[in-house]
Formats: sequence, C-alpha cells, structure tokens
Amino acid sequence: MPNKIISFFIVAFMFTTTQHVLGQELLSDLPTTKEEFVASEQKVLATINWLETTPFDKEEEKRTKQKALLVAWITNSPTVTLEINMDVVTFTKKNPDLLIIFMAGWTRYCLQNNYSTDNIQGSLAGIKSSIKVYKNLSLKKDKEMDKLVELDNKGELENWVKSKMTKK
Repeated sequence: MPNKIISFFIVAFMFTTTQHVLGQELLSDLPTTKEEFVASEQKVLATINWLETTPFDKEEEKRTKQKALLVAWITNSPTVTLEINMDVVTFTKKNPDLLIIFMAGWTRYCLQNNYSTDNIQGSLAGIKSSIKVYKNLSLKKDKEMDKLVELDNKGELENWVKSKMTKK
C-alpha cells in the first residue's frame, strides 16, 4: 500500500510539473503600449522556447502564427532592438527558418540582460540558439552551420562573431 501512495504522489508531481511547463502561455496578440510589451515578455520567452523545441514539421499552423507574432513583437517593441549583420547570418541561406530563431535567441538575451544593446553578445546568443535548433531538430545539413557548431565547441564562436561584426 505505501508503494501505491508513493507512486501516486510521484505521478501527480510529474503531471503537475509537466502541465506547468507545457502550460506556459504563448503570444496571442500584439501589445500596443510599452507597459503591455513589458507585461508580455514572459509570453515572448515561452514562445521562443516553444519555437526552439518544437519540430518544424509539427503544429505548422501554430508555428507560423507564433513566428509572425514574435517578429511583429520584436519589430514594434520599444525595449528590444536588434541590429542584424548580414555577415553574421549567412548560415540562414540553406535553412531560412533559422533567421527567426536567430532573432529569437537575441531577443531572449536582450530580455534576460536588462534590455542589453550589445550587438556582439546579442548576435552570439542568436547563433547559439540557431545551433541548438540545428542540432536538435534535424534541419538540412549545412557546412556553414557545421562550422559554427565546431567553433562553438572549441570556444571560438565569440571571436568569430567579433571578427564578422567589425568587418568593414
């Protein structure tokens, strides 16, 4: 009998924890005021996490909606500014969906670092987010992404970003 009680509590705990993680509210509409943008930041972070972990061929309609809302949120946000350097995002040619993932990673960095405007760290966060998705969601094989994965593994990715960002 005690084993059944313990099992029940373990299952109940796991269900509650799973519901909490899965139950994070995603973006559903676009804020209009600065206060609404700030209030929606947790939804933005949940949307970013969802986009990073949900396979591209699953829930395609929801993915399309969340990508559009996220891009609109980033574009209109009074607190988040991205400056995308085309020399850095060349890895999106073969997997264009990685551009939104890059923007999402940068946005998360900005929100988690007091609205940072550091373009190097933002780009680095965007690339790391893209690497995570590339590795975990089985995207098209790409030599350029493989190079970035290797640079990241060697701890040389930040220097690569700096060299691209300072290129004239």
